[in-house]
Amino acid sequence: MTSLSTITDDEKKRYVIISYMFECAAKLRLSIVTTASAAVIYHKCSSYLEKTDFDQYTLAATALSLASKYEEEHVKIRDLINVTYRTLHPDRPYLRISNEYYRLRNTLVDCELFLIRILGFHFQFNHPNKYLLHYLDTLTKWMMITPSTPIKNNVNLIDIAMSILQDTYYDFTLIKDYSPQHIAIVIIYLLIKTYNLEIPGVTNDDEHINWMKVFSSSMTNDILIEIITRINTVYKYVERTLEHSSSIKSH
Repeated sequence: MTSLSTITDDEKKRYVIISYMFECAAKLRLSIVTTASAAVIYHKCSSYLEKTDFDQYTLAATALSLASKYEEEHVKIRDLINVTYRTLHPDRPYLRISNEYYRLRNTLVDCELFLIRILGFHFQFNHPNKYLLHYLDTLTKWMMITPSTPIKNNVNLIDIAMSILQDTYYDFTLIKDYSPQHIAIVIIYLLIKTYNLEIPGVTNDDEHINWMKVFSSSMTNDILIEIITRINTVYKYVERTLEHSSSIKSH
């Protein structure tokens, strides 16, 4: 397993591409689930690019295209090409129907076929999103027995939880090494600790594992610590990496 407190140079490069992908997805108004699927496709296929003529940004754009099709969130090919192109080259005008446009479109189609072969037509993604929302809803009903602030009455906490969840997709280690149920549980735990929320029957840190096991019997304190360590590491390095990347581009 990858060291949970260190980041490799390859992972830093991935951070830059995932940031680009997230920006494009936001401009295309893609859902969190579609964006997550695109990130998984990118992570799973990026190591194969050295054997092709495609670059990382083409892979990111193609991953968005494939994810939008799989999640049935229709995106016009022209919008996808223009958004991904302009995000990469903000100083250039939008592409008109031209030789350059058709070149990019053909490249996107070729890359799609390449990714489909790599993935073996396997596009079933088990994201933590549904578990996170279900666990939050269940825990909310449990917490309302006590005078503590219910999560349901604070929409911002749900937004923060989903934001943290999306940030985990920067990191392939979290995606491939931990179950979506465990990631969802840890994000809720981080909210509980950050906002001092009270859980019925929990009087100390060691007892938090009891409610976690209600949602996933395979959850352990070791897994909790590992995921928290990795999330902290990602936050520590992502911002620093993106700032460094921006400073290079500005020069």
